[in-house]
Amino acid sequence: MSAVYTLEQILNAQTGLSADSRAFCEALLTYGEVLAVRLSYLPEGLLWLVSSPMQSRLMHAHRPDTWVLTLAEAQDLFTTLGDPCPDTLMEVAGRFATEEDDEGVEGS
Repeated sequence: MSAVYTLEQILNAQTGLSADSRAFCEALLTYGEVLAVRLSYLPEGLLWLVSSPMQSRLMHAHRPDTWVLTLAEAQDLFTTLGDPCPDTLMEVAGRFATEEDDEGVEGS
């Protein structure tokens, strides 16, 4: 099952975050929107969608094994696959979530 969360939602729900972790997340948000998409077919189960390449670089520097796609990378991916190009991170998240839900239905 898939789910989409904004980084703001995650920050509001996580009262036990260290000051450094909270500052890192808040710094990410200065560069634009950040979404977390829970997908069962990924090894870590989580795909991060970010607005800018800087956010992607910061996230990979902090944790190299993190799955991160920028909006531009996601747009390139969908265009390459012949799908309509999403305009927003939420549209991208919805596409990944829909793909997972469709896979579960077809695989039943």
